[in-house]
Amino acid sequence: MDEQTFPYDHDVLAAFPGARSYERGELETTYLAERGGVPYLIAVPRTGGGSVTVIAFEDERERAVHLAQPVTA
Repeated sequence: MDEQTFPYDHDVLAAFPGARSYERGELETTYLAERGGVPYLIAVPRTGGGSVTVIAFEDERERAVHLAQPVTA
């Protein structure tokens, strides 16, 4: 798993054609995407500020395990 955080960019999803909404919270929307055979999880803030988090996973299994973990504050 490789996690990177970037300043907000409304075009971030353009780099991931076929990205699909996974979960919409009060603060962010998460998307699932694949690019070059690599599965990704992308967290985009719902407002125009903040940071975008992009997590690349080794495979679908690793992403599924990550998604199944409880969210901690």
